[in-house]
Amino acid sequence: MLRQLTAQDVPQLLKVESACQLAPWSDEVFKKCLEAGSTGWVMEFNGNIIGFILILSQVDEVHILNFGVHPLHQHQGWGKQLLTHMLQNIINQGEKFVYLEVRRSNHHAIALYEKMGFNKVGERKDYYVSLDQREDALVFAKRLIIK
Repeated sequence: MLRQLTAQDVPQLLKVESACQLAPWSDEVFKKCLEAGSTGWVMEFNGNIIGFILILSQVDEVHILNFGVHPLHQHQGWGKQLLTHMLQNIINQGEKFVYLEVRRSNHHAIALYEKMGFNKVGERKDYYVSLDQREDALVFAKRLIIK
């Protein structure tokens, strides 16, 4: 089931985030994003959140702040459903542009973004931190067609 993300979801988001990310966000980061006006959606399966997408809308563009699907549920179409749902919602709100950063090494996510019509528009050197190393981010963007 796909539904709007709420502040009460943060504990389950942390579980998904910890399973997905080398340097997971904290409870505080999620809460501050929501307090600052970020919105998003969660995917539930058997009563548990298995994936989420968190965005921030500014003027006529959207930044995907965080997006993840628990590793036990990856490669089953859940991420594509979340991304498709988010895109449909922001198009309906009149947004014109969406962008995100992704680890250079995250080939599966990059393939999904490219399949969904995102294009690489730049790079951010040493953007991600993980344990004792840093990794570049690729910046992807998609121009939305307003109907």
